[in-house]
Amino acid sequence: MSLPGHPSPEDIYERARKKIPAISLATVYKNIRTFLDSGMLQEVSLHHGSLRVEPNHEPHHHLVCVNCKSITDLDASGFDPLQFRRGLPRGFRVKRIAVDILGICQRCSSAGAPKHR
Repeated sequence: MSLPGHPSPEDIYERARKKIPAISLATVYKNIRTFLDSGMLQEVSLHHGSLRVEPNHEPHHHLVCVNCKSITDLDASGFDPLQFRRGLPRGFRVKRIAVDILGICQRCSSAGAPKHR
């Protein structure tokens, strides 16, 4: 919960291992699943190639760099939630609206990294 950003299970494992050397990656995954199921954590977009989680429950969206897979929070105030609800299939119950904007972050653009689509 105290890790900044959008950590992966591997990031959490590395941090936990410093305090609990005998911990396994499987234990970290099991606990993350428990936290996701309880609502303490939310799963972030799949566009970065691996599970990433966050404790931020405030409405927000994400900027995702397709090169380095960094994720940056984006304030949701510029997005109209009603716009996303129009045209949904009848009976579909929205639990959360999450918008991911894919692109190249400034660091990757400055570094001249190859650009992906």
